[in-house]
Amino acid sequence: MEQLQATMKEYNQFKRKIQQRVEILEETLQELESRELLDPGGSARWREHLGRVHASLEDSLLRVAVVGSVKSGKSTLINALAGKDFLRRGAGIITSFITRVQTNDTPGGWVELKGWPQILQELNGSLRMLPVAQEVLGERTVVDIRKAKERKRLKIFLERMQAEWLQSDGRIDPHFFLLQGYLSGFECLKESLGDAPKRLMFDEHNVHLHQSYVGHQGQSVYLRDMEIHCPISWMGAQIELADCQGSDSPNPRHFALLQQYLLGCHFILYVISSRIGLREADFRLLDFIKTLRMFPQTLFVLNVDLNEHPHMDDINGMIERVRSELGWVITAPRIFAFSALYQLLSQCSHDMEGPVRGHFLLWKNIPELAEFSESGFTEFREQVEKRISGQRSRVLLGSGLSRLSMVSGSIRDSVRVQRDFMEQRLCGLNECASQFASKQKALQSTLGTLENAINGLRDSLASEMKGRIDGFFDLQDGPVVLETAETVDHFPIDPQHRRGLKDSAGALRQLYRFYLDFRQALSRYLVEKVNLRVISFSKELEELISERLESSAQAFWSLFTTAVAEYRRQMAEFQIETESLENMEEPQWGTWEKRIPPSFSAFVEEEATGRGVLLVKFGLTRIARLLAQMGSRVGRYRDLPSDGSENQSSVEDAIDLVKMETKGELLQAFARYHMEFSETYVRQILEDSIRQLLDEFHARIEMTRLDFNHLLRHGERKGEGEESEMDVLIRACRVTEAMVEELEGLRYAVNLER
Repeated sequence: MEQLQATMKEYNQFKRKIQQRVEILEETLQELESRELLDPGGSARWREHLGRVHASLEDSLLRVAVVGSVKSGKSTLINALAGKDFLRRGAGIITSFITRVQTNDTPGGWVELKGWPQILQELNGSLRMLPVAQEVLGERTVVDIRKAKERKRLKIFLERMQAEWLQSDGRIDPHFFLLQGYLSGFECLKESLGDAPKRLMFDEHNVHLHQSYVGHQGQSVYLRDMEIHCPISWMGAQIELADCQGSDSPNPRHFALLQQYLLGCHFILYVISSRIGLREADFRLLDFIKTLRMFPQTLFVLNVDLNEHPHMDDINGMIERVRSELGWVITAPRIFAFSALYQLLSQCSHDMEGPVRGHFLLWKNIPELAEFSESGFTEFREQVEKRISGQRSRVLLGSGLSRLSMVSGSIRDSVRVQRDFMEQRLCGLNECASQFASKQKALQSTLGTLENAINGLRDSLASEMKGRIDGFFDLQDGPVVLETAETVDHFPIDPQHRRGLKDSAGALRQLYRFYLDFRQALSRYLVEKVNLRVISFSKELEELISERLESSAQAFWSLFTTAVAEYRRQMAEFQIETESLENMEEPQWGTWEKRIPPSFSAFVEEEATGRGVLLVKFGLTRIARLLAQMGSRVGRYRDLPSDGSENQSSVEDAIDLVKMETKGELLQAFARYHMEFSETYVRQILEDSIRQLLDEFHARIEMTRLDFNHLLRHGERKGEGEESEMDVLIRACRVTEAMVEELEGLRYAVNLER
């Protein structure tokens, strides 16, 4: 604990040091400005850059994803890290949002309820995905559960649906649970719902009420989003812990949501239950994390059930087993093993009653178990805190400390020239002022040359990226397009769908069953395969852009430093010191603000919704007419015997039609996504990176500027204040010289810690 507190303390001290130095420079500038010892343009530039340093001191939100399978203990781990039992443990799995906990200073938060348009859209979309909905409710019926009659009809329909499933293969469609949730939660929430989404706010006195929304299926389906605020002092502010959906959730959309959050997070806490171990879904998620290149930012937690594993030999064996299995995908994985529940109870056991408290007292009285869990959890917390403070320090070092060093060095050079001129050590300045202006203009022209070269680099990269993107998404030969089309063509027909075809009603029902299987499989394929391929491709493009930028930027930097060295040499001929240019630090090239590629599966869903489809209904545009025709035959030929041959042919024709229609829709989606991917993702990365590249050179050129005309004008003013002005300049020189030296030492110390 002492080491943990020390690390965060060191980071906060680092921040305070930078803050204090910014304030000192601002005071120095203010004093120089009050004596008109600085030209207004130069002063404004310095203040602008100090403002950027100020901004870097504000901690941006740092996102930590807590992932793992259903019931692995993700919520319990977050509670243990917070030291309080505030997140509901073992909540349901039908909610389609991620519970986000932010470490704000004041407890509170909010839940956001869906608006009626979204509710009715989801409800009717799910209803159409159930096999007998078309037959019972009609093709164009829209169910509105705000009406008592509609709720009654929906209840009867769901009861019939459940009975049918129990009589067949016993499988219940996930859409059934969504509909049942909407029905059961209506009475409780009807007064809170409206046409627009509505946020219910919580403060420190009632924040616990959020559990009633998340923990009950009937209320959780009405939730659109939620955010809980909980102070966790040892973590600091602006940390977001995301309690993500289980990796083995049966709903493909949950895995898509998890993918999107991981794309924007900074760290991952991967929770593995000792009762379950690693499953197939875990390796699917691990493969995705590998694609993101985020294994270095992932901490693995083996959450030990002390009831299931009451002996250390058993626990150690489980640790080795998990380490061995993780070794299939990651080299030498580090595993933190402890009981999240024990650690939670050890911090708030006084609030627990009944069996839970009994378990805790039992475990606590077994010294080796208690020591094992305490030791593992302490080590884990130290590592989490180290990662957080390290990330903060890297950001501060890159955007704050380097810029502060640059500004302080530039101010030092400027006041030195002013001081030396007033001491008449630069007596030839009047005669050479025009030459100085010419030298500075030559250095400025180097920036113009660099701008042209950088813009040329942007055009070259844009052309190269376009070629690669066009090839990847080519509708004829693109690998991801071809693989998706082949998946549709070769989707197998379950033999069960060929049974019960003796009448049109049976054929209609079996066709719907095929369609549901097909849609579920294709949705999962888009999430698990296509999204993964697209994200992997996006990472390849990012790495390529970064490599090209870094290589070219180093050449640009060489050109720039050569021009700066010549400028320094020319200034030195007139005894003008420009030390800040000698120690100019090369920026870190090839980095930019993180951008997230659009999810293809989500894009397809949004496109379908935009075209008026309630859910992603692959292949239903034309098949709906065929189903209606088959449905009309149910009444006309109900009592006629049949060997089912005609119905079997109709079903097979319909299945072929589903596949053909689906491929057409997917090709259109790929074409539109191709443009979206190029314009909103790759193009923005290029623009961001080029803008940053130009900004780095602009900033350094600005720091070289000395306004000799202002210096000469001020030198013509002789009077009583000259001595006091000299004192101000001498004092400013001492302050900035000491600061430059101090900041260099601070940067060196931080680099050693990294």
